[in-house]
Amino acid sequence: SIPDEERCLAEDLLWWRGEDPIAAFAAYFRSKKSTPSREERKSLPLDQRLALYILEGSKDGLIEDLDEALKLRTPLEIINGPLMKGMDEVGRRFNANQMIVAEVLQSAEAMKAAVSYLEPRMEKSEALGKGCIILATVKGDVHDIGKNLVDIILTNNGYRVINLGIKVPPEELINAYHKHQPDALGLSGLLVKSAQMMVATAQDLKSAKIRCPILVGGAALSARFTRMKIAPQYDGIVAYANDAMAGLDLANQLMDAQRREVLASELESESRRLLDAISKPLDGKAQPAQHARSILHAEAIPEPPDLRLHVLRDYNLDEIFRYINPVMLYTRHLGFRNFQQALEAGEPKAVELRDAVAAVEDEMLARSDITARAAYRFFRVNSDGDRTVMVYSADGKQELERFIFGRQSGEPGLCLADYVVPLQLRRADYLAMFVTTIGEGVRALAEEWKDRGEYLRSHILQVLALEGAEAFAELLHQKIRQMWGIGDIPGLTMKDLFQAHYHGKRYSFGYPACPRLEDQSQLFRLLEIESSGIGVRLTEGYMMDPESSVSALVFHNPEAKYFSLSSTDIERLEAESQA
Repeated sequence: SIPDEERCLAEDLLWWRGEDPIAAFAAYFRSKKSTPSREERKSLPLDQRLALYILEGSKDGLIEDLDEALKLRTPLEIINGPLMKGMDEVGRRFNANQMIVAEVLQSAEAMKAAVSYLEPRMEKSEALGKGCIILATVKGDVHDIGKNLVDIILTNNGYRVINLGIKVPPEELINAYHKHQPDALGLSGLLVKSAQMMVATAQDLKSAKIRCPILVGGAALSARFTRMKIAPQYDGIVAYANDAMAGLDLANQLMDAQRREVLASELESESRRLLDAISKPLDGKAQPAQHARSILHAEAIPEPPDLRLHVLRDYNLDEIFRYINPVMLYTRHLGFRNFQQALEAGEPKAVELRDAVAAVEDEMLARSDITARAAYRFFRVNSDGDRTVMVYSADGKQELERFIFGRQSGEPGLCLADYVVPLQLRRADYLAMFVTTIGEGVRALAEEWKDRGEYLRSHILQVLALEGAEAFAELLHQKIRQMWGIGDIPGLTMKDLFQAHYHGKRYSFGYPACPRLEDQSQLFRLLEIESSGIGVRLTEGYMMDPESSVSALVFHNPEAKYFSLSSTDIERLEAESQA
């Protein structure tokens, strides 16, 4: 007979009931796989059983089967044989979208457990490892979640990994190269400034006569940027990986002389193709930025309740967790597509992941060293009618800081300063600024769990802190709107909040509308962050440390919208700022 749950899913699909019955149906049956019981597994050949532990991320019965395998083969033969075959299949399934990040981490946990058991039993002459790779987040950048994933994947696929951590200057990387003589270097970075730092790092490595292959990755990078900007500054191979498994594939190619030669040839051909595709530059200077259409400013400017600095300490994490965007958490960071539909359909994989996240949330709530903190303040402001916003003291008599924003050179020619009342109108306007963080205590605990081989918990903790800081920003922004008297319409859902369906907008430095991270220093001075006690610092590259921190400017203008400056607009803004 057909189980009731499956019958219900089929009927929902036939009669088109629910939000997306196709997704719910597909998610449920995609997860329906026959997992052999321990008794059934015992009937399988030993090598198949060992590979299956890795593929399923299971440790139940692993040690007993490893002991049986040790009667026939050396530890190294077991690792390089059935265990590595299991990891190879994990990689194949991940690349085919048949496994999610969380499952890959569970497989890595099983591999770690197996290798940890076998290593003490290895002869001194036995060498474990395909090669050595140094990983580093570039100078000025504090983001290491992606790099840590790469570390886990490479380590549990037979590589010796030297993880230098975050904010690594070129000279430290050069010293590490001479000390460890790696087969490849892996550079990571999140924001646009980090991509530029990779260019500078490649130049410094070249000057040091280093030609070791470089693997690069991070949110601000692309294959095009790698080929056009980084590769020309280096004499060795430079390859871009869009995720951890792609990094593993590139590493495997580099370790095989024949495949390495093919890779180098392919990358060189790609560079030539991109160079040939570049159109000839236009004669003359770049056209000046177009001024935007006139932005309307309300007759009655919303006034804040006060212009004092507010500091929040030990804010309720449980309330913050309710503001986490599930798409960002489960799909972007944990790789589970259509998570909500799968959860509603009762898919075991989705339920298991949800429970794993909830368990880490409970751990965070129970710890005194993981807290949510924030600082916010409303400021009196005016614009110069073009691209500058002046920030004043509460009485309007003293200019405290000024922000110069970029303007789009093409239509519609937007600039953030357009959303602030011009000084010539002789009317005071207001802007809110804030910093949120759930950083302190997270990195140390994540490292502790990672070192114990609890990779999934470690990863969930880091992404919960990251998305928790974003959720805190969403929650605080909502409270700021309420204090401003521009509260949300009744019935606004969390989905509406995530899609910014509210009055005004918030913008963060380092992102498309205001890309200059250097302007963070002004925001930090205005909010007195160093003396506020919320535990956030700026790196020399103007990024926030801890990583799980968010800063923002909040505009009340109802016409405010999100937009991007082009690379030309950004270059112009940088040139003007340095003039």
